[in-house]
Amino acid sequence: MTFRFGPLSIDAVEYASQGNAILGIRDSGKTYTATGLAEQVFDAGIPFFAFDPIGVWRWLRVPGAGRGYPVVVAGGKAGDLPLSVDGTAELVRQAMAGGVSLIFDLFDITLSKSDWRKIVTVAVRTMLHENQAHGLRHVFIEEAAEFVPQKVLDGVVYAEIEKLARMGGNARLGYTLINQRSQEVSKAILELCENVFLHRQRGKNALENMDKWLQVAEAAERKKIISSLPELPQGQCWAWLGGDKPLPPTLVKVPTKNSLHPDRRVMRGDVVAAKAAPVDVADFIARMRGQLSQPATPATTPKRKEPEVTGEEADRLRTENAELKRRLAALEGAPAAPSQAASTAAPVSLEGTFDNERLYQAIKERLVKEAPGILKVLTIRPELEVKVERRTVQADGSSLKGRIAQLIAEGFFNDGKTQSAARSELKRRGSDPNSGNLWREITALQKDGFLTKESGDAYRAVEGMKVNIV
Repeated sequence: MTFRFGPLSIDAVEYASQGNAILGIRDSGKTYTATGLAEQVFDAGIPFFAFDPIGVWRWLRVPGAGRGYPVVVAGGKAGDLPLSVDGTAELVRQAMAGGVSLIFDLFDITLSKSDWRKIVTVAVRTMLHENQAHGLRHVFIEEAAEFVPQKVLDGVVYAEIEKLARMGGNARLGYTLINQRSQEVSKAILELCENVFLHRQRGKNALENMDKWLQVAEAAERKKIISSLPELPQGQCWAWLGGDKPLPPTLVKVPTKNSLHPDRRVMRGDVVAAKAAPVDVADFIARMRGQLSQPATPATTPKRKEPEVTGEEADRLRTENAELKRRLAALEGAPAAPSQAASTAAPVSLEGTFDNERLYQAIKERLVKEAPGILKVLTIRPELEVKVERRTVQADGSSLKGRIAQLIAEGFFNDGKTQSAARSELKRRGSDPNSGNLWREITALQKDGFLTKESGDAYRAVEGMKVNIV
Protein backbone atom coordinates (compact mmCIF):
# COMPACT_ATOMS: atom_id res chain seq x y z
CA MET A 1 0.00 0.00 0.00
CA THR A 2 1.28 3.47 -0.92
CA PHE A 3 0.19 6.88 0.29
CA ARG A 4 0.62 10.36 -1.11
CA PHE A 5 2.86 12.92 0.54
CA GLY A 6 2.41 15.97 -1.64
CA PRO A 7 3.71 15.02 -5.10
CA LEU A 8 5.54 11.99 -3.70
CA SER A 9 4.30 8.43 -3.40
CA ILE A 10 5.57 6.53 -0.34
CA ASP A 11 5.26 2.79 0.23
CA ALA A 12 3.77 2.38 3.71
CA VAL A 13 5.56 -0.91 4.48
CA GLU A 14 8.93 0.46 3.35
CA TYR A 15 8.46 3.61 5.44
CA ALA A 16 7.33 1.66 8.51
CA SER A 17 10.25 -0.76 8.34
CA GLN A 18 12.97 1.90 7.85
CA GLY A 19 14.64 4.58 9.93
CA ASN A 20 13.31 8.12 9.38
CA ALA A 21 13.95 11.59 10.78
CA ILE A 22 11.76 14.71 10.98
CA LEU A 23 13.65 17.88 11.87
CA GLY A 24 12.32 21.39 12.46
CA ILE A 25 12.30 24.14 15.06
CA ARG A 26 9.30 24.95 17.23
CA ASP A 27 6.08 25.74 15.33
CA SER A 28 7.56 24.61 12.02
CA GLY A 29 5.10 21.71 11.73
CA LYS A 30 7.33 18.73 12.48
CA THR A 31 4.90 17.07 14.93
CA TYR A 32 2.02 17.68 12.49
CA THR A 33 4.05 15.83 9.87
CA ALA A 34 4.91 13.02 12.32
CA THR A 35 1.31 12.43 13.45
CA GLY A 36 0.15 12.64 9.83
CA LEU A 37 2.62 9.90 8.90
CA ALA A 38 1.40 7.90 11.91
CA GLU A 39 -2.15 8.11 10.48
CA GLN A 40 -0.90 6.77 7.14
CA VAL A 41 0.95 3.92 8.85
CA PHE A 42 -2.18 3.06 10.87
CA ASP A 43 -4.38 3.16 7.74
CA ALA A 44 -2.00 0.66 6.13
CA GLY A 45 -2.73 -1.77 8.97
CA ILE A 46 0.61 -1.24 10.74
CA PRO A 47 0.36 -0.53 14.49
CA PHE A 48 2.76 1.88 16.17
CA PHE A 49 4.18 3.02 19.48
CA ALA A 50 4.82 6.73 20.13
CA PHE A 51 6.92 8.20 22.95
CA ASP A 52 5.56 11.71 23.52
CA PRO A 53 7.22 14.05 26.05
CA ILE A 54 5.17 17.04 24.80
CA GLY A 55 1.62 15.72 25.37
CA VAL A 56 0.30 16.24 21.82
CA TRP A 57 -0.04 12.76 20.33
CA ARG A 58 -3.14 11.93 22.41
CA TRP A 59 -5.13 14.24 20.10
CA LEU A 60 -4.95 11.56 17.39
CA ARG A 61 -8.12 10.20 18.99
CA VAL A 62 -10.08 13.38 18.25
CA PRO A 63 -11.56 13.93 14.75
CA GLY A 64 -10.32 16.99 12.87
CA ALA A 65 -10.69 17.39 9.10
CA GLY A 66 -11.50 13.67 9.06
CA ARG A 67 -11.81 10.83 11.52
CA GLY A 68 -10.02 10.21 14.79
CA TYR A 69 -8.01 7.06 15.44
CA PRO A 70 -8.53 4.27 18.00
CA VAL A 71 -5.23 4.63 19.78
CA VAL A 72 -4.70 4.01 23.48
CA VAL A 73 -2.93 6.57 25.66
CA ALA A 74 -0.88 5.55 28.71
CA GLY A 75 0.01 8.34 31.13
CA GLY A 76 -0.43 12.08 30.70
CA LYS A 77 -3.36 14.35 31.57
CA ALA A 78 -5.99 12.26 29.81
CA GLY A 79 -4.46 8.81 29.85
CA ASP A 80 -6.60 5.72 29.39
CA LEU A 81 -4.13 3.64 31.36
CA PRO A 82 -1.58 4.45 34.10
CA LEU A 83 2.07 4.66 33.10
CA SER A 84 4.98 3.65 35.32
CA VAL A 85 8.43 2.19 34.88
CA ASP A 86 7.42 -1.09 36.54
CA GLY A 87 4.34 -1.57 34.35
CA THR A 88 5.96 -0.67 31.02
CA ALA A 89 7.10 -4.12 29.90
CA GLU A 90 3.68 -5.73 30.42
CA LEU A 91 1.97 -2.77 28.73
CA VAL A 92 4.17 -3.24 25.66
CA ARG A 93 3.60 -7.00 25.60
CA GLN A 94 -0.18 -6.67 25.72
CA ALA A 95 -0.20 -3.95 23.06
CA MET A 96 1.93 -6.09 20.74
CA ALA A 97 -0.23 -9.17 21.33
CA GLY A 98 -3.44 -7.19 20.66
CA GLY A 99 -2.15 -5.23 17.66
CA VAL A 100 -2.92 -2.00 19.53
CA SER A 101 -1.33 1.36 18.70
CA LEU A 102 -0.14 2.82 21.99
CA ILE A 103 1.01 6.32 22.93
CA PHE A 104 3.31 6.76 25.93
CA ASP A 105 2.32 10.24 27.11
CA LEU A 106 5.40 11.19 29.10
CA PHE A 107 4.11 14.72 29.77
CA ASP A 108 2.98 13.62 33.21
CA ILE A 109 3.57 15.42 36.50
CA THR A 110 4.35 12.10 38.20
CA LEU A 111 7.19 11.28 35.79
CA SER A 112 10.70 12.74 35.87
CA LYS A 113 13.08 12.83 32.92
CA SER A 114 14.86 9.92 34.53
CA ASP A 115 11.54 8.03 34.45
CA TRP A 116 11.16 8.95 30.76
CA ARG A 117 14.48 7.34 29.93
CA LYS A 118 13.74 4.24 32.02
CA ILE A 119 10.34 3.78 30.37
CA VAL A 120 11.81 4.12 26.88
CA THR A 121 14.64 1.74 27.80
CA VAL A 122 12.29 -0.98 29.07
CA ALA A 123 9.82 -0.52 26.22
CA VAL A 124 12.38 -0.64 23.39
CA ARG A 125 14.21 -3.59 24.98
CA THR A 126 10.93 -5.52 25.23
CA MET A 127 10.04 -4.73 21.59
CA LEU A 128 13.44 -5.83 20.30
CA HIS A 129 13.24 -9.21 21.99
CA GLU A 130 9.52 -9.99 21.67
CA ASN A 131 7.96 -8.15 18.71
CA GLN A 132 9.08 -10.33 15.81
CA ALA A 133 6.24 -12.83 16.18
CA HIS A 134 3.63 -10.02 16.17
CA GLY A 135 4.50 -8.48 12.78
CA LEU A 136 5.69 -5.11 11.52
CA ARG A 137 5.40 -2.19 13.96
CA HIS A 138 6.70 1.39 13.86
CA VAL A 139 8.14 3.47 16.72
CA PHE A 140 7.86 7.28 16.81
CA ILE A 141 10.24 9.06 19.22
CA GLU A 142 9.36 12.72 19.84
CA GLU A 143 12.11 14.99 21.25
CA ALA A 144 14.67 12.35 20.24
CA ALA A 145 17.60 14.33 21.71
CA GLU A 146 16.27 13.51 25.19
CA PHE A 147 17.17 9.85 24.55
CA VAL A 148 19.90 9.79 21.86
CA PRO A 149 21.77 13.11 22.19
CA GLN A 150 25.00 13.83 20.38
CA LYS A 151 26.71 14.05 23.78
CA VAL A 152 25.55 10.88 25.53
CA LEU A 153 24.38 11.36 29.14
CA ASP A 154 22.49 8.10 29.72
CA GLY A 155 24.27 5.23 28.01
CA VAL A 156 21.55 2.70 28.85
CA VAL A 157 18.66 4.27 26.92
CA TYR A 158 21.08 5.31 24.16
CA ALA A 159 22.21 1.70 23.73
CA GLU A 160 18.65 0.41 23.37
CA ILE A 161 17.69 2.97 20.71
CA GLU A 162 20.98 2.38 18.89
CA LYS A 163 20.08 -1.32 18.77
CA LEU A 164 16.64 -0.35 17.45
CA ALA A 165 18.30 1.71 14.70
CA ARG A 166 20.89 -0.90 13.76
CA MET A 167 19.08 -4.19 14.39
CA GLY A 168 15.39 -3.30 14.67
CA GLY A 169 14.69 -4.81 11.26
CA ASN A 170 15.37 -8.27 12.71
CA ALA A 171 12.51 -7.66 15.18
CA ARG A 172 10.29 -6.18 12.40
CA LEU A 173 10.58 -2.68 13.82
CA GLY A 174 11.11 0.68 12.12
CA TYR A 175 11.44 4.09 13.74
CA THR A 176 11.03 7.83 13.23
CA LEU A 177 13.10 10.35 15.20
CA ILE A 178 11.49 13.79 15.69
CA ASN A 179 13.62 16.67 16.94
CA GLN A 180 14.18 20.39 16.56
CA ARG A 181 17.81 20.46 15.40
CA SER A 182 19.94 17.82 13.73
CA GLN A 183 23.11 18.66 15.69
CA GLU A 184 21.39 17.76 18.98
CA VAL A 185 20.82 14.14 17.91
CA SER A 186 23.51 11.47 17.69
CA LYS A 187 25.04 11.54 14.22
CA ALA A 188 25.73 7.80 14.39
CA ILE A 189 21.98 7.10 14.65
CA LEU A 190 20.70 9.98 12.51
CA GLU A 191 22.86 8.91 9.57
CA LEU A 192 21.13 5.51 9.55
CA CYS A 193 17.83 7.15 8.55
CA GLU A 194 16.64 6.42 4.99
CA ASN A 195 14.07 9.23 4.79
CA VAL A 196 14.49 12.77 6.11
CA PHE A 197 11.87 15.54 6.34
CA LEU A 198 13.39 19.00 6.84
CA HIS A 199 11.18 21.76 8.25
CA ARG A 200 12.21 25.31 9.11
CA GLN A 201 15.72 25.62 10.60
CA ARG A 202 17.39 28.75 11.97
CA GLY A 203 20.65 29.46 13.72
CA LYS A 204 24.20 29.33 12.40
CA ASN A 205 25.08 25.97 13.94
CA ALA A 206 21.90 24.29 12.71
CA LEU A 207 22.30 25.55 9.15
CA GLU A 208 26.02 24.75 9.00
CA ASN A 209 25.37 21.24 10.25
CA MET A 210 22.63 20.70 7.66
CA ASP A 211 24.87 22.12 4.92
CA LYS A 212 27.67 19.67 5.78
CA TRP A 213 25.21 16.81 5.84
CA LEU A 214 23.75 17.68 2.44
CA GLN A 215 27.21 18.26 1.02
CA VAL A 216 28.54 14.86 2.08
CA ALA A 217 25.42 13.20 0.66
CA GLU A 218 25.84 15.17 -2.58
CA ALA A 219 22.21 16.27 -2.38
CA ALA A 220 20.87 18.11 -5.40
CA GLU A 221 20.09 21.83 -4.97
CA ARG A 222 21.98 21.95 -1.68
CA LYS A 223 22.39 25.73 -1.66
CA LYS A 224 18.72 26.26 -2.55
CA ILE A 225 17.63 24.03 0.31
CA ILE A 226 19.87 25.72 2.89
CA SER A 227 18.85 29.23 1.83
CA SER A 228 15.14 28.33 2.04
CA LEU A 229 15.20 26.68 5.50
CA PRO A 230 15.19 29.86 7.68
CA GLU A 231 11.99 31.18 6.08
CA LEU A 232 10.24 27.92 5.23
CA PRO A 233 6.50 28.40 6.02
CA GLN A 234 4.80 26.26 8.62
CA GLY A 235 3.45 23.12 6.98
CA GLN A 236 6.12 22.91 4.29
CA CYS A 237 9.20 20.70 4.32
CA TRP A 238 11.88 19.24 2.11
CA ALA A 239 11.20 15.50 1.77
CA TRP A 240 14.37 13.57 1.04
CA LEU A 241 13.50 9.94 0.36
CA GLY A 242 16.11 7.17 0.22
CA GLY A 243 15.71 3.41 -0.01
CA ASP A 244 16.36 1.29 -3.09
CA LYS A 245 15.27 4.12 -5.41
CA PRO A 246 16.42 7.35 -3.76
CA LEU A 247 14.87 10.64 -4.86
CA PRO A 248 16.36 14.14 -4.72
CA PRO A 249 15.01 16.44 -1.98
CA THR A 250 11.55 17.72 -2.92
CA LEU A 251 9.75 20.75 -1.45
CA VAL A 252 6.39 19.52 -0.18
CA LYS A 253 3.26 21.05 1.33
CA VAL A 254 2.40 18.62 4.10
CA PRO A 255 -1.00 16.94 3.44
CA THR A 256 -3.93 17.69 5.74
CA LYS A 257 -4.40 15.24 8.59
CA ASN A 258 -7.62 13.47 9.51
CA SER A 259 -7.32 13.89 13.28
CA LEU A 260 -7.19 17.13 15.22
CA HIS A 261 -3.86 18.85 15.67
CA PRO A 262 -4.45 21.51 18.35
CA ASP A 263 -2.81 24.90 18.31
CA ARG A 264 -1.39 26.29 21.54
CA ARG A 265 -4.67 27.97 22.54
CA VAL A 266 -6.38 24.59 22.48
CA MET A 267 -3.50 23.07 24.45
CA ARG A 268 -3.97 25.74 27.13
CA GLY A 269 -7.74 25.20 27.15
CA ASP A 270 -8.59 28.72 25.91
CA VAL A 271 -10.88 27.38 23.17
CA VAL A 272 -12.93 24.25 22.61
CA ALA A 273 -10.97 21.69 20.62
CA ALA A 274 -13.78 20.24 18.52
CA LYS A 275 -17.48 19.49 18.69
CA ALA A 276 -17.00 15.94 17.47
CA ALA A 277 -16.49 13.32 20.17
CA PRO A 278 -13.23 11.39 20.38
CA VAL A 279 -13.13 7.95 18.85
CA ASP A 280 -14.38 5.32 21.30
CA VAL A 281 -11.52 3.12 22.45
CA ALA A 282 -13.43 1.56 25.35
CA ASP A 283 -13.04 -1.96 23.99
CA PHE A 284 -9.29 -1.54 23.61
CA ILE A 285 -8.90 -0.11 27.10
CA ALA A 286 -11.14 -2.66 28.81
CA ARG A 287 -9.31 -5.54 27.19
CA MET A 288 -5.88 -4.15 28.05
CA ARG A 289 -6.90 -3.30 31.62
CA GLY A 290 -8.16 -6.83 32.03
CA GLN A 291 -4.95 -8.29 30.65
CA LEU A 292 -2.71 -6.00 32.67
CA SER A 293 -4.60 -6.71 35.89
CA GLN A 294 -4.18 -10.48 35.61
CA PRO A 295 -1.68 -11.69 38.21
CA ALA A 296 1.45 -13.17 36.81
CA THR A 297 1.56 -16.95 36.90
CA PRO A 298 4.06 -17.89 39.58
CA ALA A 299 7.00 -19.86 38.39
CA THR A 300 6.97 -23.44 39.59
CA THR A 301 10.15 -25.00 40.86
CA PRO A 302 10.47 -28.66 39.94
CA LYS A 303 10.68 -30.94 42.95
CA ARG A 304 14.11 -32.25 43.62
CA LYS A 305 14.37 -35.97 43.15
CA GLU A 306 15.86 -37.48 46.28
CA PRO A 307 18.62 -40.03 45.70
CA GLU A 308 17.79 -43.63 46.41
CA VAL A 309 19.16 -45.05 49.70
CA THR A 310 20.55 -48.56 49.94
CA GLY A 311 19.65 -50.91 52.78
CA GLU A 312 23.14 -50.61 54.28
CA GLU A 313 22.95 -46.80 54.27
CA ALA A 314 19.48 -46.91 55.86
CA ASP A 315 20.77 -49.12 58.69
CA ARG A 316 23.72 -46.80 59.27
CA LEU A 317 21.41 -43.76 59.42
CA ARG A 318 19.11 -45.48 61.89
CA THR A 319 22.10 -46.28 64.11
CA GLU A 320 23.40 -42.69 63.96
CA ASN A 321 19.91 -41.35 64.71
CA ALA A 322 19.58 -43.60 67.76
CA GLU A 323 23.04 -42.56 68.99
CA LEU A 324 22.15 -38.86 68.63
CA LYS A 325 18.91 -39.36 70.58
CA ARG A 326 20.85 -41.16 73.34
CA ARG A 327 23.41 -38.36 73.59
CA LEU A 328 20.71 -35.67 73.64
CA ALA A 329 18.87 -37.47 76.44
CA ALA A 330 22.12 -37.79 78.39
CA LEU A 331 22.89 -34.09 77.99
CA GLU A 332 19.40 -33.04 79.09
CA GLY A 333 19.75 -35.08 82.28
CA ALA A 334 23.42 -34.27 83.11
CA PRO A 335 23.88 -32.22 86.35
CA ALA A 336 27.41 -31.16 85.58
CA ALA A 337 29.74 -30.45 82.71
CA PRO A 338 29.76 -33.11 79.99
CA SER A 339 32.53 -35.60 79.71
CA GLN A 340 35.46 -35.13 77.33
CA ALA A 341 33.94 -37.68 74.94
CA ALA A 342 30.61 -35.90 74.91
CA SER A 343 32.16 -32.45 74.43
CA THR A 344 33.97 -33.53 71.31
CA ALA A 345 31.32 -35.85 69.97
CA ALA A 346 28.43 -33.44 69.38
CA PRO A 347 28.10 -29.65 68.98
CA VAL A 348 25.28 -29.34 71.55
CA SER A 349 25.41 -27.22 74.74
CA LEU A 350 24.15 -28.20 78.18
CA GLU A 351 20.95 -26.25 77.53
CA GLY A 352 20.23 -28.33 74.44
CA THR A 353 21.15 -25.59 71.95
CA PHE A 354 23.80 -25.67 69.23
CA ASP A 355 27.22 -24.29 70.06
CA ASN A 356 28.46 -22.61 66.85
CA GLU A 357 32.15 -22.91 67.71
CA ARG A 358 31.90 -26.59 68.53
CA LEU A 359 29.84 -27.20 65.41
CA TYR A 360 32.51 -25.47 63.32
CA GLN A 361 35.29 -27.54 64.95
CA ALA A 362 33.36 -30.77 64.37
CA ILE A 363 32.81 -29.98 60.68
CA LYS A 364 36.44 -28.95 60.26
CA GLU A 365 37.70 -32.16 61.91
CA ARG A 366 35.54 -34.31 59.66
CA LEU A 367 36.62 -32.45 56.53
CA VAL A 368 40.29 -32.84 57.44
CA LYS A 369 39.79 -36.60 57.79
CA GLU A 370 37.50 -37.25 54.82
CA ALA A 371 38.02 -34.50 52.28
CA PRO A 372 41.54 -33.08 52.24
CA GLY A 373 41.20 -32.61 48.49
CA ILE A 374 38.28 -30.23 48.95
CA LEU A 375 40.21 -28.12 51.42
CA LYS A 376 43.13 -27.97 49.03
CA VAL A 377 40.90 -26.72 46.22
CA LEU A 378 39.34 -24.10 48.49
CA THR A 379 42.67 -22.81 49.72
CA ILE A 380 44.34 -22.62 46.30
CA ARG A 381 42.23 -20.25 44.21
CA PRO A 382 43.99 -19.04 41.06
CA GLU A 383 43.45 -15.48 39.89
CA LEU A 384 44.06 -13.90 36.52
CA GLU A 385 44.80 -10.19 36.37
CA VAL A 386 44.93 -8.34 33.05
CA LYS A 387 46.25 -4.80 32.93
CA VAL A 388 44.90 -2.85 29.94
CA GLU A 389 46.77 0.27 28.94
CA ARG A 390 45.15 2.77 26.55
CA ARG A 391 47.58 3.70 23.83
CA THR A 392 47.69 7.25 22.53
CA VAL A 393 48.56 7.82 18.86
CA GLN A 394 49.28 11.38 17.75
CA ALA A 395 49.21 12.48 14.12
CA ASP A 396 49.41 15.76 12.24
CA GLY A 397 46.08 16.71 10.67
CA SER A 398 47.72 17.22 7.28
CA SER A 399 49.42 13.81 7.32
CA LEU A 400 47.76 10.77 5.79
CA LYS A 401 47.22 9.18 9.21
CA GLY A 402 45.70 12.44 10.50
CA ARG A 403 43.34 12.64 7.53
CA ILE A 404 42.19 9.04 8.13
CA ALA A 405 41.72 9.86 11.84
CA GLN A 406 39.39 12.71 10.85
CA LEU A 407 37.29 10.23 8.84
CA ILE A 408 37.09 7.96 11.91
CA ALA A 409 36.06 10.88 14.14
CA GLU A 410 33.31 11.88 11.69
CA GLY A 411 31.84 8.37 11.62
CA PHE A 412 32.93 7.52 8.06
CA PHE A 413 33.97 3.99 9.09
CA ASN A 414 30.98 3.31 11.42
CA ASP A 415 29.18 1.13 8.85
CA GLY A 416 32.32 -0.39 7.33
CA LYS A 417 34.23 1.06 4.39
CA THR A 418 36.75 -0.45 1.97
CA GLN A 419 40.19 1.03 1.34
CA SER A 420 38.96 2.08 -2.09
CA ALA A 421 36.04 3.99 -0.56
CA ALA A 422 38.38 5.70 1.91
CA ARG A 423 40.73 6.69 -0.91
CA SER A 424 37.84 8.16 -2.92
CA GLU A 425 36.69 10.21 0.08
CA LEU A 426 40.20 11.50 0.79
CA LYS A 427 40.63 12.39 -2.88
CA ARG A 428 37.31 14.27 -2.82
CA ARG A 429 38.51 16.29 0.18
CA GLY A 430 42.01 17.00 -1.08
CA SER A 431 44.99 15.13 -2.50
CA ASP A 432 44.76 11.56 -3.76
CA PRO A 433 46.84 9.31 -1.46
CA ASN A 434 49.08 6.56 -2.75
CA SER A 435 47.27 3.22 -2.36
CA GLY A 436 50.31 1.56 -0.76
CA ASN A 437 50.70 4.32 1.82
CA LEU A 438 46.97 4.27 2.49
CA TRP A 439 47.01 0.50 3.08
CA ARG A 440 49.97 0.87 5.44
CA GLU A 441 48.30 3.59 7.56
CA ILE A 442 44.93 1.81 7.72
CA THR A 443 46.67 -1.43 8.72
CA ALA A 444 48.57 0.43 11.44
CA LEU A 445 45.33 1.90 12.82
CA GLN A 446 43.85 -1.60 12.75
CA LYS A 447 46.76 -2.95 14.82
CA ASP A 448 46.38 -0.03 17.24
CA GLY A 449 42.74 -1.04 17.81
CA PHE A 450 40.98 1.86 16.07
CA LEU A 451 39.66 -0.24 13.15
CA THR A 452 38.63 -3.85 12.62
CA LYS A 453 38.93 -5.85 9.40
CA GLU A 454 35.51 -7.11 8.30
CA SER A 455 34.38 -9.41 5.50
CA GLY A 456 34.62 -8.04 1.99
CA ASP A 457 37.83 -6.12 2.79
CA ALA A 458 35.85 -3.50 4.72
CA TYR A 459 37.20 -1.69 7.77
CA ARG A 460 34.91 -0.70 10.66
CA ALA A 461 35.54 1.80 13.46
CA VAL A 462 35.83 0.25 16.94
CA GLU A 463 33.21 1.57 19.35
CA GLY A 464 34.63 3.31 22.40
CA MET A 465 37.95 4.29 20.81
CA LYS A 466 38.38 8.04 21.09
CA VAL A 467 39.67 10.19 18.25
CA ASN A 468 40.22 13.79 19.35
CA ILE A 469 40.60 16.42 16.67
CA VAL A 470 42.53 19.39 18.11
